[in-house]
Amino acid sequence: MNLTLLVENNSKIESFYRLNLFTWLGLDTIVAHDAASALKLLEKDKAQFGLIIARGKIGKEQTALEITTTLKKLGTEIPVIVIGPGKEVPGSFAHMANSLQLKTMIQGAAKAMGITAQSMLAKDVPAYFPIPLQFFTLLKRSICNVYGKDKTLLFEKLKDFPDGEIKKLEKSGVNELYVDKMDRLEFVNNVTAELMATLEDEDLSEDEQMTASDQTMELASKKLVSIGITEETVALATRSMETMKKNVKVNPRLSKLMEKLLANKTSYLFTHTQILSYIGLHIIKNIDWGNPEQEEKICFIAFFHDIALEKDEHGVIKSQLQLKKSNFNEMDKSLVERHAQIAAELVSKFPHAPMGSDQIIRQHHGTLNGVGFSDHFGNNVSPMSIVFIVSEEFTRIVLKYAGAELNRTQMIRELKDTFPTSRFQKVIELLNTITF
Repeated sequence: MNLTLLVENNSKIESFYRLNLFTWLGLDTIVAHDAASALKLLEKDKAQFGLIIARGKIGKEQTALEITTTLKKLGTEIPVIVIGPGKEVPGSFAHMANSLQLKTMIQGAAKAMGITAQSMLAKDVPAYFPIPLQFFTLLKRSICNVYGKDKTLLFEKLKDFPDGEIKKLEKSGVNELYVDKMDRLEFVNNVTAELMATLEDEDLSEDEQMTASDQTMELASKKLVSIGITEETVALATRSMETMKKNVKVNPRLSKLMEKLLANKTSYLFTHTQILSYIGLHIIKNIDWGNPEQEEKICFIAFFHDIALEKDEHGVIKSQLQLKKSNFNEMDKSLVERHAQIAAELVSKFPHAPMGSDQIIRQHHGTLNGVGFSDHFGNNVSPMSIVFIVSEEFTRIVLKYAGAELNRTQMIRELKDTFPTSRFQKVIELLNTITF
């Protein structure tokens, strides 16, 4: 009864569903790629399944509806969680329109199976947690140490796997490798993010694309900080920036973009960067010296400015006083204090980075060296720096009112009170034409 029948035709989504269901809930999964295959498995031995997770529609078939209809005819009660956009399916246990919101999926599966948080905490997890070998074929390296069956260290964390080593293990009959039980959730989250980053937009709804964008940015951030500027991280960062620009293009109204970000529960760091890109692009498109090159530059700076921050709580800090009052440990405080400096150093090594972008990032909190926060900006601030500083402060104001009706007049008044000098006020005036 701990078997889950997953009906999904995207191999990448199938992979991270199986891994997450096993790691979080201890559920083994059998996969079918369409309704017909799923029904054959149910007819053969329906008693083995305690849960069905089915895509609402695969191709032209109404996959989930066919399954729930057949279950009703058979008089069999197996909870069905429907994933993907579409209408509610009669007879289903729950519907998850955004199939990439894995936390929601895990919670729904746990509820359907009667698995409580207490029962999961009480479950005995082995000191070395097994991970099927196939998931290592998706990676170039692991974010934690990896062990063999005899618990000897095979691969050190963050070091590239030797060429051909995973295939060699596969040929020798190795089915699984092991990670420390304390690392298992981080490992699974990393594999999930790696797979989400490779999903094609045409296979996803707009909401799912937003979730995948969030995961891709987080993955890019972690890789840039941990392994630096490489061909791999440059490609990942570039893809992430392009996706955020696309999100701005397909969501011309700020309020609608904000609604979509909130509905899909994207992280604060991603939401902040996405809104910042929107506002920065609006200003550049309407300022007299704006051009496509400057549009690329503002998006580049928006993506990189907070790239070193590790937690949403880090991104909320905007002053030295806030940092001092925070309950962060000394390591976190140091990271927040130095994040602009770290990001600027990464940008200085990034191939074809827009000229001067590292300096703008270093000084975006008012200090010259990228360490700490200042309430004052010098008179020698460049025009692009002013655009970025205004865009970020307006983003902070927008997020302060997240979930409420956006009042342009009130928000711009707040912004003008923060930046009373004429150079800043001229840029702020351009926000009067932003589409709410």
